[in-house]
Amino acid sequence: MTTFEWAPYLPQGYYIYLALMGLFALGLVVFRRMRDFFWRAAFFFVLIGVLLNPVILNEIRQGLPDKFIIVLDDSPSQKLGNRDKVAEEALQYVEAALKREKNIEPVIIRSSSADGGNGESTNLFTLLRNNMASIPMAQVAGTVFITDGEVHDVPKDLGALARLGPFHAVLTGSKKEFDRKVTIVAAPKYGVLNENITVRVKLEEFGRGGSSAPSTVTVKQDGQTEQVSSLIPGEEREFTFGITHPGQNIFEFVIPVEEGELSSGNNNAPVIVNGIRDRLRVLLVSGSPHMGERAWRNLLKSDPAIDLVHFTILRSPESMDVTPQNQLSLIVFPVEELFQKKIKDFDLIIFDRYQAYNMVMQPSYFDNIANYIRGGGAFLMALGTAEAKQSGITGSLSAALDSQLPLLSTGPENIARLPFRPALTTLGAKHPVTADLMRQFKERKWGQWYAQAQAVLQRSTPLLTGIDGAPLLVLDKVGEGRVAVLASDNVWLWGKGLSGQSGPYTDLLRNVAHWLMKEPELEDDFIKAEARGNTIIVSQRDLSTEEVKVMMTEPSGKQALVPMADREPGWIKATVKAADNGIYSFDNGVKKAFVVVGTARNEEFADVHTTEEKLKPVVDATQGGIVWFQENRDFDLRDVQTTTHIMGGDDWVGLKRNKAFTIDNIESLSLLPNALSLLIILLGIVFMWWRESGGKKQG
Repeated sequence: MTTFEWAPYLPQGYYIYLALMGLFALGLVVFRRMRDFFWRAAFFFVLIGVLLNPVILNEIRQGLPDKFIIVLDDSPSQKLGNRDKVAEEALQYVEAALKREKNIEPVIIRSSSADGGNGESTNLFTLLRNNMASIPMAQVAGTVFITDGEVHDVPKDLGALARLGPFHAVLTGSKKEFDRKVTIVAAPKYGVLNENITVRVKLEEFGRGGSSAPSTVTVKQDGQTEQVSSLIPGEEREFTFGITHPGQNIFEFVIPVEEGELSSGNNNAPVIVNGIRDRLRVLLVSGSPHMGERAWRNLLKSDPAIDLVHFTILRSPESMDVTPQNQLSLIVFPVEELFQKKIKDFDLIIFDRYQAYNMVMQPSYFDNIANYIRGGGAFLMALGTAEAKQSGITGSLSAALDSQLPLLSTGPENIARLPFRPALTTLGAKHPVTADLMRQFKERKWGQWYAQAQAVLQRSTPLLTGIDGAPLLVLDKVGEGRVAVLASDNVWLWGKGLSGQSGPYTDLLRNVAHWLMKEPELEDDFIKAEARGNTIIVSQRDLSTEEVKVMMTEPSGKQALVPMADREPGWIKATVKAADNGIYSFDNGVKKAFVVVGTARNEEFADVHTTEEKLKPVVDATQGGIVWFQENRDFDLRDVQTTTHIMGGDDWVGLKRNKAFTIDNIESLSLLPNALSLLIILLGIVFMWWRESGGKKQG
């Protein structure tokens, strides 16, 4: 390309001074009416022109091809109705059409990496933005999305997309397709045991304007049909259910698949509601005040789901005190009220450092506690390590209660005093109560305890051991109930972190209490499943070294045994790839776990019908076009001028030509070489001298 330019010898400021001086000189000539004004002005302008140095520049340019960006949607929803095959046909058609165009190259981007390939959503604009770093903006001739239109990251600010325009959409679906979907409008995540919850459900229909014909809805709870109802498209209805058991309660809403329906995967809407207890009532009975009492109290009071009733025996009947009864502020320990009339109202009873004081609790009350345990109650005995100084204190509570305890104290006078660190047993490393403490056990040493009550192990296996391997923490199941014995009251030392030696006292005490109250996640046979995209991770509590298999039931009803082989402290796991969307159940023979894959979890299958509505704002903002490929398989690709407003239609897409280039070299040709410039100046001076000389002679 050839252009004319100036290459002045002097800086710009000098030319301004020269112009001012020249104008002043010419003005003086005019004012004094001197002759040869024309020649003087001509010489001045010739001088200025020579100093400006006119040149001709010739740029040697290399043309660059335009880039036409093609984003191919190969997300999971594209596999419905053979859209994936239609998309490949559209891609091949566009590539073939571009080959017939001059100086243009396709840039193909596939969407399989838009969200990490997990099938959760279709994020084509995110993918486009991540790939634009290597594409010069000056070469972009346009962008086309080959998709079903279900794009979930359409930007609100369309101005930033103008440089990538015109945007076009080639839709792979058909205008005649339709689909129906059951949508959960509102559902709680948790429900109180033995109380009702409400789930609001809506039937949606896409692709045929919505029909008024009602559809049958089958409602299931934990796999069993509860009721059969009907819904009209667009209608919302509330269903009421009772939470019958703790843990997962699963509800399903199923509509039949109509002939020609695009997808059956979203005809089933599952809801998982975790059943929880309303309030847990705990009775804490402490002996003489000590630091461990506060640890128990703070732990139980910090749990908003626990109602704590706490009594501390500050003064036994055998205490010698001359203070009159009417001047004492202490209340009488209500043993009859607690251990006879309302004992069944408590979910857990804790005796913390309690000793058998005569006349405080009669043996019949301990018999009531024993009956309470066998009937499904929970009891925890935390033995004290203070020496007994009163003859009325004994190590035994009652024969009936002693028979329920796995660890029996040999008496308050038998206290071992020696620094020791609680240690996990082989069972403790696997048991749900203490297995999760294994991580902290490996990271650092637990702090020391300094005293332990000597006790005889009657049955069960300890989870923690103390001095010389003596049992420190023992759990056991008795009848329908559960019991635990902790043979020391030094657990509070971990909370203080003395000398930097802390320990997981909060986790330990909380897990013990929750296991006694039959928390589902701390059960020996607890099983759970969680979905990450189309990958399911199944986990089960592990207390043995034997091979474990669980029965998996797929949404279609097909069953298969899944071997569990991946072991870690307290857990055994397996990873399963889900082939279909829907509800998967896992049964270990005692408990079941459910997990929802796809349908109710992600945007990808929330709406699967082909639509132009989501991309239309982007297309309109850049004057692009939307083509339904199955109706226009021979649509045109046209070159358009950048000044043209319309860049596409329903049967053609436009290519913006940029004429981008790189400059390989620049050739410069001066119109007034230095020698010629000097000659012109000298001739001008001589001519002006001649004119001046001739004028004097004539005068």
